[in-house]
Amino acid sequence: MKESLSFRTQECIDQSCRFRFPVMEGKAVISSCPKCGTQLEGDGLSYGRHYVERGDITSSFEMHVLLDNIRSLYNVGSVFRTAVGVGIKKLHLCGMTATPENLRLAKTALGAEKALPWAYYNNALLAGKELKKKGYSLWAVEGGEGAVSLFDAEPPQSNERIVLVIGNELAGIDPELLQICEKTLYIPMQGGKESLNLTVAFGIGAYFLRKL
Repeated sequence: MKESLSFRTQECIDQSCRFRFPVMEGKAVISSCPKCGTQLEGDGLSYGRHYVERGDITSSFEMHVLLDNIRSLYNVGSVFRTAVGVGIKKLHLCGMTATPENLRLAKTALGAEKALPWAYYNNALLAGKELKKKGYSLWAVEGGEGAVSLFDAEPPQSNERIVLVIGNELAGIDPELLQICEKTLYIPMQGGKESLNLTVAFGIGAYFLRKL
Protein backbone atom coordinates (compact mmCIF):
# COMPACT_ATOMS: atom_id res chain seq x y z
CA MET A 1 0.00 0.00 0.00
CA LYS A 2 1.37 3.43 -0.99
CA GLU A 3 2.07 6.05 1.63
CA SER A 4 -0.60 8.77 1.76
CA LEU A 5 1.58 11.88 1.81
CA SER A 6 0.53 15.39 0.82
CA PHE A 7 2.52 18.60 0.38
CA ARG A 8 2.15 22.33 -0.17
CA THR A 9 4.61 24.60 -1.93
CA GLN A 10 5.70 27.76 -0.12
CA GLU A 11 7.59 30.74 -1.48
CA CYS A 12 9.54 33.62 0.03
CA ILE A 13 7.94 37.05 -0.59
CA ASP A 14 11.33 38.81 -0.82
CA GLN A 15 11.74 39.57 -4.57
CA SER A 16 15.51 39.14 -4.37
CA CYS A 17 15.14 35.65 -2.87
CA ARG A 18 11.87 33.95 -3.96
CA PHE A 19 13.09 30.66 -2.46
CA ARG A 20 10.44 28.05 -3.30
CA PHE A 21 10.17 24.65 -1.62
CA PRO A 22 7.67 21.93 -0.60
CA VAL A 23 6.50 21.32 2.97
CA MET A 24 4.76 18.18 4.17
CA GLU A 25 1.25 18.76 5.43
CA GLY A 26 0.68 17.90 9.05
CA LYS A 27 4.22 18.81 10.09
CA ALA A 28 5.38 21.86 12.04
CA VAL A 29 4.48 25.12 10.29
CA ILE A 30 7.38 27.03 8.73
CA SER A 31 6.71 30.77 8.99
CA SER A 32 9.96 32.24 7.66
CA CYS A 33 12.21 31.59 4.68
CA PRO A 34 15.03 29.06 5.40
CA LYS A 35 17.28 31.07 3.07
CA CYS A 36 16.82 34.69 4.12
CA GLY A 37 14.41 34.68 7.07
CA THR A 38 11.70 36.71 5.31
CA GLN A 39 8.01 35.93 5.71
CA LEU A 40 6.64 33.20 3.44
CA GLU A 41 3.76 33.54 1.00
CA GLY A 42 0.41 31.84 1.78
CA ASP A 43 -0.19 28.13 1.28
CA GLY A 44 -0.04 26.80 -2.24
CA LEU A 45 -2.18 24.03 -3.66
CA SER A 46 -2.12 20.71 -1.83
CA TYR A 47 -0.74 17.84 -3.88
CA GLY A 48 0.28 14.22 -3.40
CA ARG A 49 3.31 12.31 -4.61
CA HIS A 50 3.32 11.28 -8.26
CA TYR A 51 3.50 7.49 -8.35
CA VAL A 52 4.29 5.18 -11.23
CA GLU A 53 2.20 2.06 -11.43
CA ARG A 54 4.12 -1.14 -10.92
CA GLY A 55 4.77 -2.95 -14.20
CA ASP A 56 5.41 -6.62 -14.78
CA ILE A 57 8.95 -7.54 -15.85
CA THR A 58 8.79 -9.79 -18.89
CA SER A 59 12.51 -10.66 -19.13
CA SER A 60 13.17 -14.38 -19.27
CA PHE A 61 16.49 -14.20 -17.42
CA GLU A 62 17.30 -13.83 -13.73
CA MET A 63 19.57 -11.00 -12.56
CA HIS A 64 21.56 -10.63 -9.34
CA VAL A 65 24.13 -7.98 -8.31
CA LEU A 66 27.52 -8.36 -6.64
CA LEU A 67 28.93 -5.23 -4.96
CA ASP A 68 32.71 -5.46 -4.59
CA ASN A 69 34.02 -3.29 -1.72
CA ILE A 70 31.69 -0.29 -2.07
CA ARG A 71 32.88 2.48 0.26
CA SER A 72 29.74 4.58 0.59
CA LEU A 73 26.81 3.11 2.50
CA TYR A 74 24.64 5.71 0.75
CA ASN A 75 25.63 4.20 -2.60
CA VAL A 76 24.72 0.77 -1.26
CA GLY A 77 21.34 2.04 -0.09
CA SER A 78 20.67 3.58 -3.49
CA VAL A 79 21.58 0.31 -5.23
CA PHE A 80 19.08 -1.50 -3.00
CA ARG A 81 16.34 0.92 -4.01
CA THR A 82 17.10 0.70 -7.74
CA ALA A 83 17.52 -3.08 -7.55
CA VAL A 84 13.99 -3.51 -6.23
CA GLY A 85 12.65 -1.32 -9.04
CA VAL A 86 14.43 -3.24 -11.80
CA GLY A 87 13.55 -6.67 -10.45
CA ILE A 88 16.93 -7.86 -9.13
CA LYS A 89 16.52 -11.18 -7.31
CA LYS A 90 19.35 -10.83 -4.78
CA LEU A 91 22.27 -8.60 -3.75
CA HIS A 92 25.66 -10.11 -2.89
CA LEU A 93 27.55 -7.68 -0.64
CA CYS A 94 31.31 -8.18 -0.37
CA GLY A 95 34.27 -6.87 1.59
CA MET A 96 33.81 -3.35 2.98
CA THR A 97 30.32 -3.03 1.43
CA ALA A 98 27.79 -2.04 4.10
CA THR A 99 24.86 -4.35 4.85
CA PRO A 100 21.31 -3.51 6.04
CA GLU A 101 22.52 -4.19 9.58
CA ASN A 102 23.90 -0.64 9.39
CA LEU A 103 20.87 1.51 10.23
CA ARG A 104 22.21 4.53 8.31
CA LEU A 105 21.84 2.58 5.07
CA ALA A 106 18.06 2.86 5.42
CA LYS A 107 18.21 6.63 4.75
CA THR A 108 18.82 6.01 1.06
CA ALA A 109 17.33 2.51 0.69
CA LEU A 110 13.94 3.82 1.95
CA GLY A 111 12.67 0.37 2.90
CA ALA A 112 14.09 -1.48 -0.12
CA GLU A 113 16.61 -3.21 2.15
CA LYS A 114 13.69 -5.05 3.74
CA ALA A 115 12.20 -6.12 0.43
CA LEU A 116 15.23 -7.67 -1.27
CA PRO A 117 17.21 -10.79 -0.27
CA TRP A 118 20.92 -10.23 0.32
CA ALA A 119 24.01 -12.13 1.47
CA TYR A 120 27.37 -10.95 2.77
CA TYR A 121 30.84 -12.34 1.96
CA ASN A 122 34.26 -11.30 3.26
CA ASN A 123 35.85 -12.05 -0.12
CA ALA A 124 34.32 -10.97 -3.44
CA LEU A 125 36.58 -13.24 -5.49
CA LEU A 126 35.52 -16.33 -3.57
CA ALA A 127 31.88 -15.20 -3.77
CA GLY A 128 32.17 -14.82 -7.55
CA LYS A 129 33.71 -18.28 -7.94
CA GLU A 130 30.97 -19.82 -5.81
CA LEU A 131 28.25 -18.13 -7.87
CA LYS A 132 29.83 -19.45 -11.08
CA LYS A 133 29.83 -22.98 -9.65
CA LYS A 134 26.09 -22.57 -9.08
CA GLY A 135 25.56 -21.71 -12.75
CA TYR A 136 25.56 -17.92 -12.72
CA SER A 137 27.32 -15.83 -15.39
CA LEU A 138 29.28 -12.83 -14.12
CA TRP A 139 28.87 -9.64 -16.13
CA ALA A 140 31.14 -6.79 -15.03
CA VAL A 141 30.18 -3.14 -15.46
CA GLU A 142 33.69 -1.78 -15.97
CA GLY A 143 35.98 -0.20 -18.54
CA GLY A 144 39.38 -1.37 -19.70
CA GLU A 145 40.83 -3.70 -22.31
CA GLY A 146 38.33 -6.13 -23.78
CA ALA A 147 35.28 -4.21 -22.52
CA VAL A 148 32.31 -3.97 -24.88
CA SER A 149 29.86 -1.06 -25.04
CA LEU A 150 26.75 -1.82 -23.03
CA PHE A 151 24.67 -0.71 -26.01
CA ASP A 152 26.34 -3.28 -28.29
CA ALA A 153 25.98 -6.16 -25.84
CA GLU A 154 24.25 -9.37 -26.84
CA PRO A 155 21.16 -9.91 -24.69
CA PRO A 156 21.22 -12.60 -22.01
CA GLN A 157 20.01 -15.98 -23.17
CA SER A 158 16.55 -17.20 -22.24
CA ASN A 159 16.53 -18.52 -18.66
CA GLU A 160 20.16 -17.39 -18.15
CA ARG A 161 21.12 -16.31 -14.62
CA ILE A 162 23.48 -13.35 -14.61
CA VAL A 163 25.23 -11.41 -11.85
CA LEU A 164 26.11 -7.77 -12.53
CA VAL A 165 29.44 -7.04 -10.83
CA ILE A 166 29.94 -3.46 -9.62
CA GLY A 167 33.31 -2.38 -8.22
CA ASN A 168 34.75 0.06 -5.72
CA GLU A 169 34.12 3.77 -6.43
CA LEU A 170 37.85 4.51 -6.91
CA ALA A 171 39.64 1.19 -7.49
CA GLY A 172 36.98 -0.46 -9.62
CA ILE A 173 36.55 -4.23 -9.70
CA ASP A 174 39.21 -6.49 -8.19
CA PRO A 175 41.33 -7.56 -11.23
CA GLU A 176 41.18 -11.26 -10.30
CA LEU A 177 37.41 -11.04 -10.01
CA LEU A 178 37.29 -9.25 -13.36
CA GLN A 179 39.27 -12.11 -14.94
CA ILE A 180 36.56 -14.65 -14.12
CA CYS A 181 33.73 -12.50 -15.50
CA GLU A 182 32.26 -13.79 -18.77
CA LYS A 183 31.54 -10.28 -20.05
CA THR A 184 32.83 -6.79 -19.32
CA LEU A 185 30.52 -3.95 -20.33
CA TYR A 186 31.29 -0.23 -20.33
CA ILE A 187 28.95 2.76 -20.62
CA PRO A 188 30.10 5.16 -23.38
CA MET A 189 31.03 8.62 -22.09
CA GLN A 190 31.11 12.09 -23.64
CA GLY A 191 32.78 15.22 -22.33
CA GLY A 192 35.77 15.25 -20.00
CA LYS A 193 34.77 12.62 -17.43
CA GLU A 194 35.79 8.96 -17.67
CA SER A 195 33.11 7.40 -15.49
CA LEU A 196 29.68 7.85 -13.91
CA ASN A 197 28.62 7.71 -10.29
CA LEU A 198 28.40 4.06 -9.24
CA THR A 199 24.66 4.10 -8.62
CA VAL A 200 23.94 5.86 -11.92
CA ALA A 201 26.05 3.32 -13.82
CA PHE A 202 24.28 0.45 -12.10
CA GLY A 203 20.85 1.88 -12.90
CA ILE A 204 21.68 2.40 -16.56
CA GLY A 205 23.21 -1.07 -16.90
CA ALA A 206 20.44 -2.95 -15.13
CA TYR A 207 17.55 -1.21 -16.87
CA PHE A 208 19.17 -1.45 -20.31
CA LEU A 209 19.75 -5.19 -19.93
CA ARG A 210 16.13 -5.63 -18.82
CA LYS A 211 15.08 -3.97 -22.07
CA LEU A 212 17.10 -6.33 -24.29
